Amino acid sequence: MTIKEAEARTGLARANIRYYEDQGFFSPARGENGYRDYSEENIDTLLKIKLLRQLGFSLEEIHQLQNGERALETALAQREAGLERESRELAQAARLCREMRSEGADFYTLDARRYLDRLAREEAVLDQDRDPVRIFPCRRYFARVLDVMLWETVLVVLLQLTVRLNYIRVHDGLGGKLLLSLGGLLLAAAAETLTLHFLGTTPGKALLGLKIVREDGSRLSLGEAAWRTAGVTAFYGAGIFLADLGVLLTALAALAMLIWACWRVDKGELLPWEGRGQLYLEGSTRERRFWENRKNLFRVAGYLAVWVLCIGLMVGGHLLAARPPHRGTELTVEQFVDNYNQYMAFTYGEGNLARRLTVDGTFEEIDRENGSVIIYAFGESPVPQPSFRFTEENGVLTGVTLVQEYESPVPLKESKSYVVYLPYEKCYAAARSLLWSRLGDKELLDFASDLTGAEGNLSREMNGARIDSKMRFSGYRGFGGGSLAAQVGESQSYFVECSITLA
Repeated sequence: MTIKEAEARTGLARANIRYYEDQGFFSPARGENGYRDYSEENIDTLLKIKLLRQLGFSLEEIHQLQNGERALETALAQREAGLERESRELAQAARLCREMRSEGADFYTLDARRYLDRLAREEAVLDQDRDPVRIFPCRRYFARVLDVMLWETVLVVLLQLTVRLNYIRVHDGLGGKLLLSLGGLLLAAAAETLTLHFLGTTPGKALLGLKIVREDGSRLSLGEAAWRTAGVTAFYGAGIFLADLGVLLTALAALAMLIWACWRVDKGELLPWEGRGQLYLEGSTRERRFWENRKNLFRVAGYLAVWVLCIGLMVGGHLLAARPPHRGTELTVEQFVDNYNQYMAFTYGEGNLARRLTVDGTFEEIDRENGSVIIYAFGESPVPQPSFRFTEENGVLTGVTLVQEYESPVPLKESKSYVVYLPYEKCYAAARSLLWSRLGDKELLDFASDLTGAEGNLSREMNGARIDSKMRFSGYRGFGGGSLAAQVGESQSYFVECSITLA
């Protein structure tokens, strides 16, 4: 297009367009007649220059923005701070002009020092108000919680997919829970250092409308971000440690730490890890309430959605980790045994098992040099360990039968009382190890529940497999938790048989 058309499109005078071209902002093409031919890209550049010049940017600053030497976001933040400062200075100057006029000031009798002192005092007051200390401690706390949860989820899912971590079992114990919490916190600290430096925010802060920058709008240096993150990690980690201990006094101590931090923030005081000159941006001041902007409801919805996503990822990771290593419909005895032992190790922890299944169907003792397995026994049980019988056809396992039986020759003496545990878990583990590819987790869990409810007597056909379970005992009484207590003065008879046959 011609320069006349460029003038009409941009609202700039011809002299301005030529000047910006001479300054190297763009280079229009030349037609065959030698006249300049302005492109849409040239027009877009001119409009950007016009906008930024009207905002008060110098041509040098616009060059830096065009060449990528400065980020527009940082430049706008600095310009906004400058305009606010100029606005205060202009309002102050206008007010002083009115006062000087009302006092009848004359040039020859003007007491300049008195008015300069007044300006200095007003500037000192403005300096106190100029530092927009950001508050909303609850939002800052919940942003922190989400960041730790997010990175703990990443850590848990990685462990689930690599070393088959059972998050439920580990999280039930104090030691494992602390290690996972602190591991997630350290991972969050490393990630936060980088995201604060490069983005000025974290996932949790971004979702709740928070951003941390310097007073001039620039992002924190890597050292500043690392120092800030190290301080809050130590504080938050101490709170996690105290809270996870589960003792009332330590839980109250953790709560007191949180209240103290929120109280300081609400008073506008810096926390120990916060550097001076660092600001929270994006509407987190008293003057602009978070809930006044209805768009922030989407932020809260996004925050909750990330929580749901984290929980879903850990549940999905748990289901993947819990899968048997051999998942075909045709298994060998060795593969079945491996599935069984892997499930028991996943469920109870390798270090908590006293025995493992062997390919001949018996259970062998696991050699523990450090004696890490602790077994609570209520009298030595004469009932032998259960065993499996395997049925094969051309090397493929077609049936598995768990058998456990005992017949006492004489009535039980009082000093020989004992407890025997019903092998419900072993029956479920066998069904899961052999039928996982045929049945879903829900069907297998329903089978385990029905087996317990039927007191071990159950017959069922499921997707090409038949399960028959029989349990008979006399001379025992229910002891709770799937266990039987032998009755003194009675003879004991105990019989369990659970068979799984493939069609």
